[in-house]
Amino acid sequence: MTEPKVVLGDGDLGPDATVDRNLMVSMRDGVRLACDVYRPTAPGRYPVLYAVSPYIKDTVYLPTAGVYRYRETGNIAKWVDKGYVYVHADARGAGQSEGVFERFSQEELRDLYDMIEWCGVQSWSNGRVGTIGESYYGIVQWFAAAQKPPHLACIAPYDASTDLYRNSVYKGGIYFTSFQNHWYSNSVRNRHLIDYAERPQRDDYMSYDYLREQALHPTFDEYWEGRRAELSEIDVPVFSIGNWMGTMVHLLGNIQGYLEVKGPKKLLVNVGDAQALFLHPYVEEQLTRWYDHWLKGVDNGVMDEAPIRIYVRNGEGYRDEHEWPLARTEYRKLYLAPGPSGAAESLNDGRLTWEEPAGEVVPTSYTYPDPAWTFPGTGSSVRGRSGMLHNTRKILTFTSEPFDEDTEVTGPVVLHLWASSSAHDTQFIVKLVDVPPLTPEVRQAIETLDVAPPAQLVTEGWLRASHRELDPARSTPTSPYHTHVDPQPLEPGAIYEFDIEIWPTCWVFQKGHRLRLDLASLDQLGQYYLGHLRATDTFHHDAEHPSHLLLPVIP
Repeated sequence: MTEPKVVLGDGDLGPDATVDRNLMVSMRDGVRLACDVYRPTAPGRYPVLYAVSPYIKDTVYLPTAGVYRYRETGNIAKWVDKGYVYVHADARGAGQSEGVFERFSQEELRDLYDMIEWCGVQSWSNGRVGTIGESYYGIVQWFAAAQKPPHLACIAPYDASTDLYRNSVYKGGIYFTSFQNHWYSNSVRNRHLIDYAERPQRDDYMSYDYLREQALHPTFDEYWEGRRAELSEIDVPVFSIGNWMGTMVHLLGNIQGYLEVKGPKKLLVNVGDAQALFLHPYVEEQLTRWYDHWLKGVDNGVMDEAPIRIYVRNGEGYRDEHEWPLARTEYRKLYLAPGPSGAAESLNDGRLTWEEPAGEVVPTSYTYPDPAWTFPGTGSSVRGRSGMLHNTRKILTFTSEPFDEDTEVTGPVVLHLWASSSAHDTQFIVKLVDVPPLTPEVRQAIETLDVAPPAQLVTEGWLRASHRELDPARSTPTSPYHTHVDPQPLEPGAIYEFDIEIWPTCWVFQKGHRLRLDLASLDQLGQYYLGHLRATDTFHHDAEHPSHLLLPVIP
């Protein structure tokens, strides 16, 4: 059925465009996927942009911004106006598609190949298919490209992780429950069962219990192996677009994807609200040039430019680079040391120093859970006198001296931590924050409100102690890669060295600012699974156990 117009949340189709609704495309096993084909009305063959997710294609009337975080298609009408056919599909078992939705099942991943090949041979197609979209729409692009469908000409995974276990569900082996519960319950299942009156009436609709399934697989086993993209198999042109603020799920995948794929490639890392940026003229221009080159054959010089463009936060803005990590990086060690730093009200007010420890130093210990920890908040926050949350009073902090000049930190970060615990397992959740100098007015406000000094999150990292084993084939001195295959309990009281991966960043600590490391076993903002963990953890920072941050400093 052809309709002259359809309501779109970011602007309706123009008079020179049309849409074919609810086309049913048969997959190799007979299951049919539903898709809408938005295309120019003028006869001819056009390049195709393919987008697919479980987010109900029929809800395109919602805006791709604000609270509707699952509307991640970009502006469909604009892409049609640029001379592209935009094919928007419901994933297997979602929306109007047949089958059962099982996140990244082998059947769903094979559908990517079949749909791309279908797009490539239609009467309105020029035979060149690209993929488009953010988050889920972006993640599936890695899986599609690894299968090498002949009609796939390029991909542009935007804000898109590559390893479901490590990037999203069990970060550092710690169960990231908050995001997972919200994502599946609200963004997927509740929308289908509560808000979607047009849903197919069948007993197995949204019947798969994904939350139970992921809880049954706490280690990296065959279930997760099939849900990690085989990046080394990708030789199609790749434009990977990440976001420095994407430490919740996607950032590391975009960078790893760029590093490991084999074909022509570019990397762009921006900063801000990733969904809003997807509609920003700057990002749309970069994507347009990419698609025009690979799908229309336009010689626009896009591949003659520097392969990497990163946004330098607190610095010069966008800057071109030629490799990652940056070749001119100077890796400097910032050591954990006893306090006081005079910069934080915490359990220890420890210091970060460029000076290597000498001799014996009294280690730093804390016992958790603290009876004063409260929720909502980070879980390890407490209530101050005014009732507002104090984020550092009942955790450990280590703070540097003020930087004596603007200092850029760009690249992957590692925390080499020597620690022991009274329990057989524990969790390390690490945050790096930027602490600005305090004006007299801010100091007075902090005292009145009884809150921690203002600080801005730079990046973060996670590790469950029993998951400390490294994969030597994949690990580098600046990027530890944990196997997560065979957890090894701790011997209570024994000291271990832990290599904690802190996700990459690009940040300028301005003169007079300090770097603070926050360390706790819980972060309720992500509801990293705490379970029944209860322990006294001890952190060692003496000459024999020189716990330190390895910082990528750019001269």
